[in-house]
Amino acid sequence: MPIYFLRAEGVPLEQLRGLETIDRNILFVLVQASVELVAQAFSTLRQMNVWVRDAYERAIDIHNESTFVFQLRGHSWSIVFKLYVRSMRIDLTEEDACRISESLGTAAIYYAGSDTCGTLEYQLYQNGVLQEKLFFEEEVSLEFQSQLRSLEAKDIRDAYTFTMNFIREQDAYIPNIVQREDLRAGQRTTLSFENLMPHEVERMDYLAQQ
Repeated sequence: MPIYFLRAEGVPLEQLRGLETIDRNILFVLVQASVELVAQAFSTLRQMNVWVRDAYERAIDIHNESTFVFQLRGHSWSIVFKLYVRSMRIDLTEEDACRISESLGTAAIYYAGSDTCGTLEYQLYQNGVLQEKLFFEEEVSLEFQSQLRSLEAKDIRDAYTFTMNFIREQDAYIPNIVQREDLRAGQRTTLSFENLMPHEVERMDYLAQQ
C-alpha cells in the first residue's frame, strides 16, 4: 500500500505527542475512545456497510469512502483517517468530531492543517459541546475561542507553537501520514503503512461503503 508513516527518529512512537509536522496537508478526527467504539459510531454516522476489524497487515478490497480507524500502542486516542480514492465524495468534517463526541460521551478533536494554503485549525469537543477552537491563516487571520481558559486571539503569539502545546496538553498525537499514489475502488491490497510496525499498532480497522 503506497502510504508512508513519517516521523522523527530517536523517540519511541508510544512517547510521541503533539504535531509531527506542519509541512503537510493533513486532516484527522481524534476520539478518546477505543477503535471498536469509534468505528461503530463512525459507521453509523456515515452509513458505512464495510467493516474489517483488526485489518493491519491483512489483504483488503478497496471500496468507496475508504476510512481507517486506528490506535497507536501507548496512546489513548483513536484516529480517523480517510484514504484518498478517486471516487471519494465525503471528507471528514468538524461535524463528525462533534457527533461522535456526543454519541460516545467523550472528547474528540477535529484537526486540519494545510501547508499549501498556510492554514491550521482545530476544534475540541466534550460530550458534543465545543470547548475550544482555533483557526489560523498565515498573514490573513487568527480566530480563537475557548470555554476552558480566559484567552483571546491577540494573546497568541505563534499559532503553530500554541497548537503544538494544545495537542500535547490533551496527551494526543497528530501523525504525518503520506499517500504517494491514488487507490481505486475494486483494488485489492495489503493494509500496511511504510515505517509503522505491527507491534506499534494497537488496532486498525477499515471502513467503507460498498
